[in-house]
Amino acid sequence: MDMFEGVGRRLDQRTGSFLNLGQHSLNGRERNCLFRNDGDGTFTEVGWVNDADRVEDGRGLAIFDYDQPAELLRNQGPARHWLEVKLVGTRSNRDAVGARLRLRTAAGWQTREVHAGSAYLSGQSLVQHFGLGDATRVEALEVGWPSGERTALADLDADRRYLIVEGGSGAATLR
Repeated sequence: MDMFEGVGRRLDQRTGSFLNLGQHSLNGRERNCLFRNDGDGTFTEVGWVNDADRVEDGRGLAIFDYDQPAELLRNQGPARHWLEVKLVGTRSNRDAVGARLRLRTAAGWQTREVHAGSAYLSGQSLVQHFGLGDATRVEALEVGWPSGERTALADLDADRRYLIVEGGSGAATLR
């Protein structure tokens, strides 16, 4: 994940600026949380590292990958390897919503599901991002499509975005 930001604050419809609610809240001010997956079934709260643990009146979460400088919370951790997958359905829906991806490196398995419309006042990318840590290659990538079709790929380079089309024989490198 390259970006985390809570959203849902109210705007004044006349001026387009945030309403000044003073100490009042529309749903209760709470501390934002950011969790790191420890890889052993546990998570560690790490929001304090980059000030993500602000107390705000937020209701949603936007997660996306960006390559330009921005005034948002940015992962300041050490650079590690990654792999991204964009799926295109042919028999399944075009956005591959409902597809399940399983990826294996020497460190173990990771799973992602393609979702859409599952966030309140925010959305998420249809591109699936896998953090690979120190792994420079992916041993296996399995896609279970909503249609029931299966795609299996092996020996993929890290630090790439791949396009996989349902019914195709491989993956195209997008970047």
